[in-house]
Amino acid sequence: MGDLIERMIRAIHQLFEEFGVHVREDRVLRYVAGELDKGRRFDEILADPYVVNNTDEQGRNRLLEKPETLQAVEEQLLSMRRPS
Repeated sequence: MGDLIERMIRAIHQLFEEFGVHVREDRVLRYVAGELDKGRRFDEILADPYVVNNTDEQGRNRLLEKPETLQAVEEQLLSMRRPS
């Protein structure tokens, strides 16, 4: 019985850890999209203390896989091509 409880505790703990990571990455994603909307360069944003302190290298790489990030980068590139 003790082994079962230990496994359940580990599973719940892992679930909460993963949930925390997803919430943190979502907040960073929103930050990055907002900064891109302001016209900042993506590489500059990735070096911001907020991004660095709330992600690891893998997390920053995952940002490049998110459709929201790619859409924000695409919109920024398109706005740079439009005449003022």
